[in-house]
Order: sequence, then structure tokens, then C-alpha cells
Amino acid sequence: MTRISMNNLTTQQSQDFRLLDCDNRTILPTNVSIRISVTSADVIHRWTIPALRIKIDAIPGRINSTTSESILPGIIYGQCSELCGVNHRFIPIAIEFTTISAFKS
Repeated sequence: MTRISMNNLTTQQSQDFRLLDCDNRTILPTNVSIRISVTSADVIHRWTIPALRIKIDAIPGRINSTTSESILPGIIYGQCSELCGVNHRFIPIAIEFTTISAFKS
């Protein structure tokens, strides 16, 4: 993954920015088995998160599911790995794993 540093011109503070980061991260607890179900409303997408060893197809009219678990808190990134259209590169995935106590609050 490529990391670049961006300067915020209004506050003159620099922050790290990942090309695969997104506006709304999915927040999940650690040490819990998670069931992931995917489908699509338009075309075939391939939901890929390499750190969890997940690659699952989102197909219109069909629900595919898998299970996974993370034992460490942190943020992991993925993306759509199917050439699904013009805006294919704008489909990032970010999952933030937190402790169960932080997840419940």
C-alpha cells in the first residue's frame, strides 16, 4: 500500500492518508467470529480484503457469505478487485477492529 503525506492548507497540519481509506469505516470487535454477507444491486463486484484472506463475489440477486475473525485491533484495507465499471477504482474498503469494550460503547 502506498502512503503519502498531505498538508491541510487551512490548518497547516500534515496527516497520513491512504489511497484505500474511505469516509465510513466498518467497525467490528476483535476475537469474535464475524459473518460477512454480500450482494450487489448493479454488477458483479469482488470484495477483497487480503489481510483477512477474504475474496468474495457480490452478485446481483444472490447473497454470498463467509466468516472471519481478527485477533488484533487495527485498521485493514481492501478493495473491489473486479473490473466492474468506470468508477471501479473508487470502491475502497476499510475495516477497523476494536476491543469488545470499545465496540460496545
